[in-house]
Amino acid sequence: VTFTRRAGGELRTRLQRLDVHPGVTAGTIHALALAQLRARFAQQGRQLPVLLDRKARLLVPLTGRRGADARVAASELAGEIEWAKARLVRPEDYEAAVTRAARTPPWPVGEIADRYARYEREKRRRGLADFDDLLWWSADALEADSEFAAAQRWRFRHLFVDEFQDISPAQLRLVRAWLGDRRELCVVGDADQAIYGFGGADPRYLREFARHFRGAAVLHLSRNY
Repeated sequence: VTFTRRAGGELRTRLQRLDVHPGVTAGTIHALALAQLRARFAQQGRQLPVLLDRKARLLVPLTGRRGADARVAASELAGEIEWAKARLVRPEDYEAAVTRAARTPPWPVGEIADRYARYEREKRRRGLADFDDLLWWSADALEADSEFAAAQRWRFRHLFVDEFQDISPAQLRLVRAWLGDRRELCVVGDADQAIYGFGGADPRYLREFARHFRGAAVLHLSRNY
């Protein structure tokens, strides 16, 4: 499991060079979630909502502004929505979450919470989903459907997560759902290289790995070559 398409491609290339069994799957957490959701929707005879590549499409009209100002405002709103969804925060809980995190949003928190709620409603009305939804829906399915969860856990016996310092609560929830009650999890990362805190990532999951995953062995690679 990786967090960028480039890293996923690099992992697949290295696995091929090492002549690792082709049954190994490597990709971004969003791509893996999307593949599982597509299979699940197809089995149920349902159509997966169309994936929204850019939130700005829906957010620009919600800003109440025009031209370049609207585009900038939409980008700011998108950043706050992505932070909230990475933190598993719904629109009605956004204001409280901002206070707890001592976060300084670019807009008044009430206005952002309102636009966030309107954005979610507009997505549902149009039959759209964004990349954040993929993580939420996959975890929901694994937690609610024991048959689906058992099939995925049988298929993916061992989990390896790269760049674990950049994992968010939403991503961790999905990793836990994939893992179930098993212990076959290996992660690698460097908390000093955490760069996605602004987007909701939390390096404490790496720093305190043994607390979050009881009985884990932690190897510190302290020598830099």
